[in-house]
Amino acid sequence: MHKILKENLIKNIFLIILFSLLYRVIQNFLINSSLVSDKASAGSIIVVTSIIAVTACFGNFAFTYEKINVKNSFQRYLAHFTTGLFMLVIGITLIFTSLLTTMIMGHFILINITLLLLYLACVGYDFWDVYRLSF
Repeated sequence: MHKILKENLIKNIFLIILFSLLYRVIQNFLINSSLVSDKASAGSIIVVTSIIAVTACFGNFAFTYEKINVKNSFQRYLAHFTTGLFMLVIGITLIFTSLLTTMIMGHFILINITLLLLYLACVGYDFWDVYRLSF
């Protein structure tokens, strides 16, 4: 396996571990906030997080590993850091969206499946972008 593929795999595993830790933190924050009783404000926060997620998705999909020098460690790590930040923002906003939607309308599995598929598509794109490199 090429070095950049291993690095990308490590980045994505790290993000999944980080999301599993952040999920409970975000959940506890939201449960202890005034949003539990103020569904209108919770809906407004969903709109804000959606705008943030869309912005991060634009950045993530606009970036390409093809424009870096794969042999330059600094460029590789900077690319992983940049895509990692975009994916971190996307993941956190999807966690917020999932939890806030549950607070507003109760548990709706189709929403959570859709959000999971969206994140998996981002991960798939991330790996596809690395695979496009000519080795």
